[in-house]
Amino acid sequence: MPPCDAGYLIDYLFEIGPTMAAGMGEATISHSELSAWQHNTGISLNSWESRMLKRLSLEYLGESHKAKSPDHPAPWADASYARSSANLVAQRMKESVRGMT
Repeated sequence: MPPCDAGYLIDYLFEIGPTMAAGMGEATISHSELSAWQHNTGISLNSWESRMLKRLSLEYLGESHKAKSPDHPAPWADASYARSSANLVAQRMKESVRGMT
């Protein structure tokens, strides 16, 4: 993964919860949730940090919906570390088995 100086935001996201329950499913975290989390933890977020947490929540929710499809590739499938020969062989075997069905 690329270097990230704001990795703490990922920790915050999963402490808050990347999504929240809503009606018939899940929704992104709300500004109210972020505000309550800040109040309860004593952590004060900058505006860009709040916007980034909302965006990360949106991306997480979107990817979780896409991941329900068995044909959807993993989000890291194109990353250089995922292109090792062992991973490529495993992927080809998986695709061949799917082709047999």
